[in-house]
Amino acid sequence: MYNFDFDICAIIISLIVMGCMFVIKDRDRDENKMFFWIVINGLICAALDIIFSVAVNNKGCIPLPLLYTCNNLYLLIHNFVPYQYYIYANMISGAFYKTNKKKYNLLLIPYFVNFVLLITNRFHNLVFSFDSNYGYHREILMICIYGVTLFYLIFFLVHMIIYFKSIRLKMVIMLSLFIWSGIVSVIVQYFYPHLLIELFVQAVVYMSVMISLDDEASHKVSEYDVYSRNTFKRDVKLLIDSDNKFSVIMLKLTNIEGYMSVLGIDQINESLFNIATWLKTVDRQARVYSLNVGVFAIVLTGQENNKAEYVSYVLNTRFREAWKVNDIDIEYNAIVYEVHVPDNLNRVEELLLLGYSETGNGSRVTFVSGKGLEELKRRLKIEQAVRRALISNNFKVYYQPIWDRAHNKIKSAEALLRLYDPEIGAINPEEFIRTAEKNGAIIGIGEFVFEDVCRFLSERDLKSLGIDYIEVNLSPVQCMQRDLTDKFIDIMRKYNIDVNMLNLEITETAAVENTEVMKRTISKLREIGFATSIDDFGTGFASMSSVFNIDFKLLKIDREILWRAEENEEAMIMLKNTIEMGKRMGRKIVQEGVETKAQKELMESLECDYCQGFYFSRPIPEDEFVEYVKKYNGIN
Repeated sequence: MYNFDFDICAIIISLIVMGCMFVIKDRDRDENKMFFWIVINGLICAALDIIFSVAVNNKGCIPLPLLYTCNNLYLLIHNFVPYQYYIYANMISGAFYKTNKKKYNLLLIPYFVNFVLLITNRFHNLVFSFDSNYGYHREILMICIYGVTLFYLIFFLVHMIIYFKSIRLKMVIMLSLFIWSGIVSVIVQYFYPHLLIELFVQAVVYMSVMISLDDEASHKVSEYDVYSRNTFKRDVKLLIDSDNKFSVIMLKLTNIEGYMSVLGIDQINESLFNIATWLKTVDRQARVYSLNVGVFAIVLTGQENNKAEYVSYVLNTRFREAWKVNDIDIEYNAIVYEVHVPDNLNRVEELLLLGYSETGNGSRVTFVSGKGLEELKRRLKIEQAVRRALISNNFKVYYQPIWDRAHNKIKSAEALLRLYDPEIGAINPEEFIRTAEKNGAIIGIGEFVFEDVCRFLSERDLKSLGIDYIEVNLSPVQCMQRDLTDKFIDIMRKYNIDVNMLNLEITETAAVENTEVMKRTISKLREIGFATSIDDFGTGFASMSSVFNIDFKLLKIDREILWRAEENEEAMIMLKNTIEMGKRMGRKIVQEGVETKAQKELMESLECDYCQGFYFSRPIPEDEFVEYVKKYNGIN
């Protein structure tokens, strides 16, 4: 008598797994679809096993031809599951998307041999047979059934070993359970043939795998019903690690913030939902991700570049038209990036960087591909260089002397950061500072510069050389730190530095764009004695009231104003009036970019307080700076 209680349990468990997969798991992912079919096949096998058991236990209740058919179906489906295991392993490792599908078709040949044997078994009885008493017998060619199963399991195990690093650990454990639980249950059932536990054990493993799968909510951005940024990072890393060639189409809406301030977040989210829904229809086999507000990515697996070109064309065409929300036409400006991985970019970080790129020419749609992506690769290299510099101390602080007109001496200097990377070489400060401000590294850089200046002041008696103070640039990002003042106090105490030896510079643009923030920050800094100056004045075309509303002691005029004043009478008037107005308001004036004797003499005639520029010196290392000051100020 066959005991099919375990088969009944297997059916119940399989139905629970299928229900959970349908309700809470992500049904759109290829690997989850395959797993769903594996569970269905297990359920069908359990049902057929019950029919077989009932027929054998109750001889004659089912006609023998029908029993043959049921057993054939059972063996056909059961023999197909190891092949599904192999495909499933390929999908979760990412190898499925780079492999020519002909390979998977060729791997079906052993199965089709078994298929023919089982279909014709009623005539030759070489695989299995039933005697007149409904006794079940395994015949000589049953070894083919087991052999094909072993064939696929070997492929499965080899694949797991090759792609071990590409598969998440918990999935490695779950997939290993597929194999070992199956082997153990087959051995048990071999010695106890009437105890039908194999499908029950498999169903329990399916339940474990289902529990380990991420819920749909953890994969997706609920507002738009597309995959999330973290899922993009994981999926793309998997494809890259398994040496896939694929394409990513990135869509960035550059004017979304302006619309959001006018229409509100609810209407913008509705429009983004409509866009996300439409993107999913462009290529139904592709995956769509939301990487940030107004930034979407479409991942196209496979090596067909023409598919990527088609999707790019469709996006270019559609975004030349408006998107309608509640009878409002929203005309988004869009950048469409077409990236072929690994030919154009080959790292997840490089792809994510596209979402922060400032590329765009102001037109409704800007298309970027091929060579246009090289600039972004450069930015990523600089970002990596900045990280290396913070760890390896590749940053160096240089000092540019500032000349005092009243005393005809060098009375101060500006601390300027320089970076020489072992891999890239010398990097323009504007490049790495801009990158550092975007990725947050500027906070660490700012602290490094401030501390290095304090160290320099503590090790060298600059007062005896005639230096009154050192100017240190303060990033707008640093000004957002609530504990900035406390950090500066701790560093000055560490090196026993008088606050009067330091002057903090803030750019005009930052001061104007963040007036209230700057007021609070500068107020705290001035409470402990810091002097402050506004740098690059004149570049932002700010109103005078906005700038002078903040209590800056020094006004540093941008070099462009001086250079234009030599060629343009209106610029000369602006330069003279700026200096005169600053003086009337009690500010000291520093002119940047003084590179010639004529420019120095012009500043003297306008009674500018201080001059800074290549006429006096380029930014130089601290030892050279000390020697330069000694020589210029006539100190032995």
